[in-house]
Amino acid sequence: MTTSSKPPATAAAPARSLLRSHRGFRLLLTGDTVSQFGSQVTVLAIPLVALSTFHASAFQMGLLTAASTVPVAVAGLPAGAWVDRMRRRPILVAADLLRFALLASIPLAHALGVLTLAQLYAVAVLAGTATVFFDVAHLSYLPFLVGRDRLTEGNAVLQTANRGAEFSGPAVCGWLVQAAGPVGALLVDAVSFLVSAASIGAIRRSEPQPETTAHGSLRRQIAVGLRYVLSHPMLRMLVSSGVLLCLATTALLAVQPILLVRDLGMSPGLYGLLLVGDGIGGFLGSMAARPVIRRLGTARTIWVPSVAIVPFVLLLPFTGHGWLILLFPVGSFVFAVGISLRNVAQLSYRQGVCPPELLGRMNASMRVLTWGAMPLGGLLGGALAQWAGTRAALWAVFALIVLSLLPVLTPALRNAQD
Repeated sequence: MTTSSKPPATAAAPARSLLRSHRGFRLLLTGDTVSQFGSQVTVLAIPLVALSTFHASAFQMGLLTAASTVPVAVAGLPAGAWVDRMRRRPILVAADLLRFALLASIPLAHALGVLTLAQLYAVAVLAGTATVFFDVAHLSYLPFLVGRDRLTEGNAVLQTANRGAEFSGPAVCGWLVQAAGPVGALLVDAVSFLVSAASIGAIRRSEPQPETTAHGSLRRQIAVGLRYVLSHPMLRMLVSSGVLLCLATTALLAVQPILLVRDLGMSPGLYGLLLVGDGIGGFLGSMAARPVIRRLGTARTIWVPSVAIVPFVLLLPFTGHGWLILLFPVGSFVFAVGISLRNVAQLSYRQGVCPPELLGRMNASMRVLTWGAMPLGGLLGGALAQWAGTRAALWAVFALIVLSLLPVLTPALRNAQD
């Protein structure tokens, strides 16, 4: 009698969220969120170091943005092959420790009076390489940690927490940069990677050594991952759209400090406050991802938000003095909502369809093929701002975002049934 009154275990288990029931996921979430929060300091501080200490030109700012993204194109594919050969958690910890050492070297060099613009470029390249390994391992570790049936929930929670760090990060970081200077604020970023390494290192779930089915050279294993992505119709569409979108977002990343700090004369604190709109939009988009995906389906959640954001991105080129300054955070807010919804949908889809032994190479191939456009985007934004003006650069960003819609508006995706 007593046993029959208890609810079945299979019925009760799904009701418990990952945050309540999964210690390993909580530790991964903590480490990832702290790291993302600290990374907001890098986004603000390194360009501001270049502007304030070395009076970098717009083109040099574009080079700095390119330097932080070029590792995706160079190291992405080898990283995917190595991640498929190794346990993922040690890679995450090692990448965090390396980023700590690299970012801490900037305040140290500044204190010794030997900091140069060349060191900023070097740190951007090497820290970007560590980030490539971290991101590929992170995406490949999540399916093992939570199981494929809970990928949408796990991705939604991680995206929500990361976006929460992004919307609070710029405001806090802007204050830190104003109070301690951009070089001093980088210490916060360095420490955040130590916290992330400690949190992820505390995960105790035993991770088996991956069973690699791909034999032969590293080059051959890389080719297997590329072939899988390029032969998959849906992944191929996402790559085509992602290339254009990455060009646009990285060009915007290079242009926005030039527009807001140099042209409009904002203080670092106000600059950080204006970037909060992007973070809040991403946070709300990530929170809404699960109910939106349940209502629209994965396929429509990829293309519907991409269409809806276009009129609001049009606000960015009209940003100016007075009340026109509000156009930038409004446009950034809506843009971030749409991109977050799309990201959760496409991440969960590609992690769910890929064979486990190919996860690292698939994720790396997707990143290289899409994020590989980032260095060109940074150079494009910096060059246009230098020689045609910041307004022309922002119009180019808008045009690239419109073009990124074409691959995802093909009938194959619009008519896809989930």
